[in-house]
Amino acid sequence: MKHEALIFFMAGIGAVALLLLNVFNGAVNIPMSSVWSILCGGSDTNASWRFIILESRLPQAITALLTGGALSVCGLMLQAVFRNPLADPSILGISSGSGLGVALVMLFFGGGISICNLSFGGFAAVLAAAFVGAMLVTLLMFTLSGIIRSNAMLLIVGVMTGYLSSSVIMLLNFFASADGVRAYM
Repeated sequence: MKHEALIFFMAGIGAVALLLLNVFNGAVNIPMSSVWSILCGGSDTNASWRFIILESRLPQAITALLTGGALSVCGLMLQAVFRNPLADPSILGISSGSGLGVALVMLFFGGGISICNLSFGGFAAVLAAAFVGAMLVTLLMFTLSGIIRSNAMLLIVGVMTGYLSSSVIMLLNFFASADGVRAYM
């Protein structure tokens, strides 16, 4: 028990150190004392440096930290739900389902979705389509995991689902216009 606590403590220290390293280093060379002053709320620093730290580096570092944590939790949840240590979004076809959602919006619907009085366009449509595609394939795989008790068969069905989604994407690319394919890519 003590050993695991030490490992988690060291991992936490490592994450904080990498977060700070990400904030302190970048394309623009800003002195460490100025970065620390900006992070602590000092107002005697260069305004452009303040913008770089507070509007670019810090949000990127926090986003990377939270995204990495969320991806690891999602991977653990997939492995626990499917009772398979090899389960991941690409093997189970979830990534391909997400790509299929994006391809449908970009190549079939022209880059926008309209449902009743609600419409999405551009990045919001792509994000919503990717989410819905991934969730539909996840729901399919979750349903099948209750029916198919063999982990090997479930993985085979997941790979088949991924290939089926990829085939539909290729078919949509074949029939799409050149502008649609460029927008999709």
